Amino acid sequence: MPKKNQSPIAVAFCFDENMWMLAGVAIRSLLYHKSPGRAYNIYCVVPPDLADEKRSELADIVARADAESCIIFLNANSDFNKSVVRQYTVGIYYRFMLARLLPDVDRIIYCDADVAFCGPLDALYDINMADNIIAGVRDVAQGRPYPAAANGYINSGVLVMNLAEIRRRNMYSRWRELSMRDDYAYPDQDILNQTCDGKILYLPPIYNYMPGAGNRMAGAIANGVYSARECEMAAKNPVIIHYILRQPWNGRANVLGHLWWRYAAMTPFYDAFLARLRQSADVIIHRVLLFNFINIMTVKVRQNLVKYYLFGIIPIIKVKSV
Repeated sequence: MPKKNQSPIAVAFCFDENMWMLAGVAIRSLLYHKSPGRAYNIYCVVPPDLADEKRSELADIVARADAESCIIFLNANSDFNKSVVRQYTVGIYYRFMLARLLPDVDRIIYCDADVAFCGPLDALYDINMADNIIAGVRDVAQGRPYPAAANGYINSGVLVMNLAEIRRRNMYSRWRELSMRDDYAYPDQDILNQTCDGKILYLPPIYNYMPGAGNRMAGAIANGVYSARECEMAAKNPVIIHYILRQPWNGRANVLGHLWWRYAAMTPFYDAFLARLRQSADVIIHRVLLFNFINIMTVKVRQNLVKYYLFGIIPIIKVKSV
């Protein structure tokens, strides 16, 4: 149980018009699992032209969920507007701006918008970073598109960033310079792995669990990247779920997708997410599991029908949704 009146936990999300509702779901799940007596300072780096109404909706989610926490919007600068983005947007570089946009913050947890939180972040925020620049989880979802760092290639979707060390080493200028090169598969992620090699603190996979990466996790165990126990704990009790492979809002089957829909239902965006999918495919919105892995019941939605399946495959009943 955390002590009351501890310093707030600084958390950052970076997103644009395409991801703002996903960020809202992530933020709601974050606050749902907040430890009593410890607030979150939620920093959102966004394009300067992100509509005021969207900022207000996100601020309202925070205000309704937790009076102790706050949300602060930071307008992205233009330093990376000419950087190579490949199939992405310039938003992938917003995380690089945090040390400059927050000169008085020395540590922050950065998360992509396509995550859901299943526990508080106190232990993650309070880890001993020493002089490491970042902390992250080794990537099992995307392989090794850039030559691996000495102890493994990390995924940049969840990071603890030592902003004080980033400023001390003037990493910002280096990151900006490298972002102009067109030889990276995942530009922001490859650049972080390259420039922070030797100064990366490796985290257990509970802090960036990627559903759908089962075969690759097995390979990671075989190669000694993770222990079987670490992977088992990540699958059963993740702190942060990263939906990088199977996105429930896109109708992708996912054993942990029901958790994302649960948090989405706590936001004003639930109906909008469902409306996008109901005409095209069955959307799994809930699973009832026994012992965390036996699928007892699956609930799917398509158009105006809610369908229930025993053991995930045997149709039981269909009812009209509202």
